[in-house]
Amino acid sequence: MMSTDEKYTSATHASNLRVEADRTGQADVIIAAGMSPSRLGAALLRLHSERDGASMPPPMPPERIELYARTLTGTQTEKLAKAHRIAHDWHKHELALMLFRLKSLPMVRAELRRVADGYGIAGDVAVEVLFWWLDKVCKTCNGVQREVIPNTPMLGRTCPACKGTGEARLPGGDQGRRIESYINDALSAARVSIKRRLRG
Repeated sequence: MMSTDEKYTSATHASNLRVEADRTGQADVIIAAGMSPSRLGAALLRLHSERDGASMPPPMPPERIELYARTLTGTQTEKLAKAHRIAHDWHKHELALMLFRLKSLPMVRAELRRVADGYGIAGDVAVEVLFWWLDKVCKTCNGVQREVIPNTPMLGRTCPACKGTGEARLPGGDQGRRIESYINDALSAARVSIKRRLRG
């Protein structure tokens, strides 16, 4: 069985959106989402679908980072640490460029800023949590939860960055958790509404 999110993503990428009286089709999923009382929840589903359809910039491979480190100055440890920082910042920049091309992003970002303002939270925290939600994968281990042993396909110790969760750290501390909770509540309301309308 496909989840509600999977049904919505499939429907938004479907070439046939014909409404048929005798069966529930892709168009019915889109219509149900549009009738959701949670405007933000439906927009978040749409945004995640757009993100899934976009080509994600891959992080710089470790071997390229090591080659780049050789061109820097300092000790071997310093050069490698600096190269990793630069590669991380580059990937973050490329990811931001891709995300800003998503059509639903401006509306969702503005709504979360409004919510954050109501909570007395800086709007930038809400935007950081939104970007985290769109791409939670730990950039250190790429979601595999363990470190790759250099020059081998083997996995070693638990990833120190994500502590074995496979997810990047949620930004904003307690404030970030409050925004994440709001996102989850909005998504839950949209999913429940879609399921109910598709059953009816």
